[in-house]
Amino acid sequence: MATVVAHQVIVFVALLLIAIQLVIFLAIDSAVSANALQKIREEIQVGERIFLRLLAGRSQQLITAASILTSDFAFRQALMTGDRATVASALNNHGSRIGAAKMILVALDHKVLADASVSGEASAESLFVFPELVNEAAASGNASAIKLMDGVPYQLVVVPVFAPAPVGWVVLGFSVDARLAAELGALTSLDVSFATWQKGNGWQVAASTMSPESRERLLGVLRQTAPESAAASIPDLSGDHHVASASTLALGPDGGVVAVLQRSLAEAIARFSTLRMTLLALAALSLGGTIIGSVMIARSISRPVTALVEFARRLERGDYEQGPPETRADELGELASAFNNMRLAISAREQQIKAMAYHDALTGLPNRALFNDRLHQAIGVARRLSHPVSVMLMDLNRFKEVNDTLGHHVGDLLLQEVGMRLRGALARASDTAARLGGDEFAVLLPAASTDMAEEVARKILRALEDPVVFEKRLLDVEGSIGVATFPEHGEDPHVLMSHADAAMYHAKRKRLGCAAYDAKLDVEPEIDSRLALSAELRRAVENNEFVLYYQPRVNLANGHVREVEALVRWQHPDRACLLPDEFVPFAEQTGYIRDITHWVVGAAFAQTVRWRAQGLAIAVSINLSVRDLLSAGLPERFGELLQRHGASPDWFTLEITESAIIDDPERVLDTSAQLHKMGFSLSIDDFGTGYSSLALIKKLPVGELNIDRSFVTNMATSPDDMSIVRSVIDLAHNMGLRVVAEGVESAPVLELLGRMGCDAAQGYHICRPVPGGQLEEWLASREESDHQAGFAARRSEEEGQ
Repeated sequence: MATVVAHQVIVFVALLLIAIQLVIFLAIDSAVSANALQKIREEIQVGERIFLRLLAGRSQQLITAASILTSDFAFRQALMTGDRATVASALNNHGSRIGAAKMILVALDHKVLADASVSGEASAESLFVFPELVNEAAASGNASAIKLMDGVPYQLVVVPVFAPAPVGWVVLGFSVDARLAAELGALTSLDVSFATWQKGNGWQVAASTMSPESRERLLGVLRQTAPESAAASIPDLSGDHHVASASTLALGPDGGVVAVLQRSLAEAIARFSTLRMTLLALAALSLGGTIIGSVMIARSISRPVTALVEFARRLERGDYEQGPPETRADELGELASAFNNMRLAISAREQQIKAMAYHDALTGLPNRALFNDRLHQAIGVARRLSHPVSVMLMDLNRFKEVNDTLGHHVGDLLLQEVGMRLRGALARASDTAARLGGDEFAVLLPAASTDMAEEVARKILRALEDPVVFEKRLLDVEGSIGVATFPEHGEDPHVLMSHADAAMYHAKRKRLGCAAYDAKLDVEPEIDSRLALSAELRRAVENNEFVLYYQPRVNLANGHVREVEALVRWQHPDRACLLPDEFVPFAEQTGYIRDITHWVVGAAFAQTVRWRAQGLAIAVSINLSVRDLLSAGLPERFGELLQRHGASPDWFTLEITESAIIDDPERVLDTSAQLHKMGFSLSIDDFGTGYSSLALIKKLPVGELNIDRSFVTNMATSPDDMSIVRSVIDLAHNMGLRVVAEGVESAPVLELLGRMGCDAAQGYHICRPVPGGQLEEWLASREESDHQAGFAARRSEEEGQ
């Protein structure tokens, strides 16, 4: 293992160094090239200015030389006599002395009186082809320009002939050839080329200081980038080999002359070759030294790293007993210490979660799981010692009215007060008071007969007689208690609890306060009621008496609402609107929950498809019951509903309760895996109220965890609830799960959840469950409010500026 780590470190460091050296080399090379290119451009600009000044100076020299000819007395005398042969001879002789290739005498009416070349040839009388030069000389005393004559570029100068008044003009032409290019190139330290364009013949390089190969390359660039019709605008002629600047020296309808100044890139960059070789040598030396150092470092860290890896694997397996290996006081030691702190924190949180699984977060009493466990133990001991065991079930009267009229917050305070009074009414340490859920409480009395249990029940009822004071309001607390005793009323824990439940309903119905189980109790009305409810449920499914309400969930990171939870309501024709708690438990017992779930899922799919068609990208969460998860063929039924409604599974999150996980873990895991494979997101609902193990939850393909409202509602005033919620959020995030808090009923709770890093929240403070149409109006109103708030904030900011 250590050898593998060492090799990996060496290879990684070597590759990293090579990459760094390559980046540095490329950066320096690019900088060198850019610097060389910048220098060349600057040299080109300077050379271009020098070149133009040299051409201007040469023009003055040529004008001076031409003026000497016009001042010659013999020349003027010959001109006055009209002897053309003499004039031509004088032009030829003088032009030969000053190196002129063209010598022309032009009359005042622009006719050519004489035209002599170096060879002495003369042309017949005709009009001078560049009358604009004559006009310029007449206006300024002389003129000079580069012109294209017979496809050859010439520098022409025009000076007047006085006798004493102007009698004509002398035009001298000097070839723009390789000699001129060489002279100008030597003075500017640049390659100088003269290119000509002639209508019908295109571009030609008349003269250049460059090699024939470079001349051909320049000619190719000219022909590719400068069309004949655009000779007045020469583009950038720079290429891979040269940096160039072009200046138009002459332009006419039939042709033009361009001067191209160039500098070789290769020559400019060649001076940096030594630097490149030095950089490569340094890179090789540093690479070798780094490899040697990497080998030494890798050998020193591979062993403790291997030990830390093994420790991390133990953490993954859930082994928190043994800490990480001791290391020296360096970074690896700090890492080992951090690992140990993480081990201790995870272990403490898991212990806290385990404690949460057996206690009710709202009242602090044992929950159903712990109560059932103690009941089984008490009955086991009672069998061996022949002792009785009594259980009591208590349900609060009119508790639903408190919740509906004063809100869940007041209801929770009432439950907490009942829990405190219930504990205070029990005298023995062996007695257990528990909250089973909602407003249902239970009491376990080991070694207590029915009479003793009834006496304790009456004590509890007396403890509840004093009203609960809340914000100057007096809330009456009444309860109905049912008593059942082992073995008199049943030897099985489930039978015993069932009989206590029957006794409690008898006490509630007869308003007795307390009643012990008796087989002769008149339970016919209750049976009739259950049979009636069974028939009504069947009719409700057939007559579509159910309706879906939706409660929004707010993303606490950005305030957006993109999720809702679907909640079923029963629009009973005689009992108004029934909440799920009033019919879902019975539906689960009778099996009608499958039909209700099928309806809920189909309605949610249809509504979501309608929203998506309207442009509302809303994800919907749907609750699944225990029977749903344990029923065969659930994924197939969901697949059929998806196909029927044209819905996509990634629009929905299926919420699984903890009780469903523990009832049949293998089947739940299999069903959950199939649903996840279909594309549904999965969530654990009401987390903390059940007793599922973390090891089992880790196996589920869930991506979300919902904290039960019993922990969330009072967290702003209860340090214990706040600690529990923070622990659940941290644990869920460490497991890679998203966290949703339910039961948010106040602004302080919402703010605390945001600071703790909770991902989303829902509750009455945000919005009550509403039908689909009202939800659309609520979303539109919220969007408008957010828009106005954003506009006001921007307006305030602008006014402040």
